Order: sequence, then structure tokens, then C-alpha cells
Amino acid sequence: MTFKDLRLIVRHTRMIRIPKNTIIMPQGKAVTQLYFINNGMVRLLRQFRDSDTTIDFVPEHEFASTVIYIRNEQASPCALETLTDVEALYWEKEEVLYLLENISCGTRIEQAMLDRLLTWGQDREVDIITMTPEARYIKLLRENPAVVSMIPLKYIASYLGIHQDSLSRIRNKVSRKT
Repeated sequence: MTFKDLRLIVRHTRMIRIPKNTIIMPQGKAVTQLYFINNGMVRLLRQFRDSDTTIDFVPEHEFASTVIYIRNEQASPCALETLTDVEALYWEKEEVLYLLENISCGTRIEQAMLDRLLTWGQDREVDIITMTPEARYIKLLRENPAVVSMIPLKYIASYLGIHQDSLSRIRNKVSRKT
């Protein structure tokens, strides 16, 4: 990335503060923003009928949203909701597309984001198929301990695909082992 690229990115980047429990990307609507989470936690969820399922958590220093939906003007099959107060870098669709076309490494950045998204999806699918909820909880603790301390247990249970009572039993069992 060149100094010129960095200046261009800075010129088109805004900082935003978003309160806890705010939907920043509605399900079923075209994706028009890209966020980079500086501080706080966001959850990716799928709403269906009268409930929602937590698909994943987006911690600090990660992108929330996806360039592929922005570029293709696709409606999001999921929603993003802030679980804490969030401070993020923020770009509108036009700014994202402009930057990707006008910085020297735009194609490489977009490819890296797509690779990360595909890897995440594959890893998540393999984990759900091959791991027990307890093993996935232990993995969550190991890879992202902030999630467990910052997020209501109902969202962790939803992420694991279990009832909150089952999560309580798993937590007790795991805490006795450590």
C-alpha cells in the first residue's frame, strides 16, 4: 500500500459510535455500509419467525459486513446487531467501491476479505458438523474469551445451538475441569 493509498483511505473513512443493541445491517435489505470494529462487539444473526439465531460474533479489529454483498447489491440474509457500545470505522457503499477501484492494492484487499469470509464459513460448517456444543464452547473460550465475559448467555447458547440450561451445565462442567 502506498502513502497515496493511505491518504485516500483516510479521506474516505469516518469514525462512528454506535449504541448497544443497534441493528447496523438489517436482514433482507441491501448492504450499503462496511464497518471495521475498533472497540466493542457485534453479533451476526438470522431472524426467523419470532426468534433469532446467533451465527457468529464480530470482535474488535474485524470487519463487519461484507464487500461481496456491497459490490453485488445483494440483500443480506442476516443482520448485524451491536452487543456493546461500538466504536467503528465506517464507509458507505460508494466509498467502498471507490476505494477498491482507486487504491493500488484494492483487488488484493477485496480478495483477502473474500478468502477470510469463505474460510470462516467453511470452518463454522465443519465445527457444527464435527464438534459437540461443549467442544465448540471450549473453542470459543480459547479463541475469543471476551465473548463469554461481554455477551449475554442467551446469545452464546443460540450460537452453540443449545438451550441456556444446557449451556449452564456445559459451563459448570468446563469450569470443574480447569
